[in-house]
Amino acid sequence: MGEDESSDDFPEHEDPPTYVTATGRIVAIGDLHGDLIKTKKALQIARIAEDRSGQVVWTGGDTVVVQLGDVLDRGDTEIGILRLLRDLDVQARKAGGAVYMLNGNHESLNVCGDFRYVTPGAFIEAAQEFGIPREVAMRNWDGCIQARAALYLPGGRIARELARNPTVLVVNDTAFAHGGLLPTHVNYGLERMNSEVAAWMRRDKLPDDDGYATPPFLAMGDGNSVMWNRQLSRESYANPIDRFHACNMVAQALARVGAKRLVVGHTPQMRGVNCECDGKVWRVDVGMSSGVLNAPAGVLEISPPDEEGGEVVCRVLTEDVMATYDEEALFDL
Repeated sequence: MGEDESSDDFPEHEDPPTYVTATGRIVAIGDLHGDLIKTKKALQIARIAEDRSGQVVWTGGDTVVVQLGDVLDRGDTEIGILRLLRDLDVQARKAGGAVYMLNGNHESLNVCGDFRYVTPGAFIEAAQEFGIPREVAMRNWDGCIQARAALYLPGGRIARELARNPTVLVVNDTAFAHGGLLPTHVNYGLERMNSEVAAWMRRDKLPDDDGYATPPFLAMGDGNSVMWNRQLSRESYANPIDRFHACNMVAQALARVGAKRLVVGHTPQMRGVNCECDGKVWRVDVGMSSGVLNAPAGVLEISPPDEEGGEVVCRVLTEDVMATYDEEALFDL
């Protein structure tokens, strides 16, 4: 699952991973949108971290966590969540686990310089990260915007940190993508896509000094891209034909990457974490952030087969209930 990261700050790095293995549970957490309180609640109900006197401590053993992207925008504590999850990753790797974050459409928007969904609190957080005292930042909004641009535009310190995140990640037989994964994305090459998005965020120079890296269109260019696609994350389909088409597309994509299910975020689900296409698609954006729906936190737990070679079991964990779905007898939620 990669080498340990030992720095408390944001280190330099290589390209993000694409295929990793997990020996224990896999936990999928949806969009967090700057809500640190709900982030900690999601970690708690997943039984992977505890807040002990203000210090969040990893308790998940060899669990692998995948956060589906959209840590940014709509909430005030973006960098705080980034640092929390990176710190937990350091702790988790010492126990055989890991914490991964994907890049979602709101990460790409910010690296593009589109700050329309940034809250005043997040502008101030970025200014403080840049070195501007809070009392000064609160009186100087132009300075806040300039500080955010310096941090988030390609080559900036937070942009280079986001470059560590995959756009698509496959853990064992489960694929993860913020919006969706279609055959055309797989044909492009998942490692290539991850590498090119990272190069753009780092502002890598092209060979022969021919400008700087640009992001692949299939990653974030339009509504059919990995980050923006809603074909698989929409909660209901207009008709059976649309559903059949979407399920057929995801089945093809999964077959090509050797996975059995896809987990997506991106679109808030009114009924919490749910599945579609006979368990081939799981939707985990529950709109938990106070800047979205302020819904109860919910996560997806994927337990490994038992020693006798049983089936993988997917469980929906929420603040109130835990639902279990046997993949041999899945029903449409």
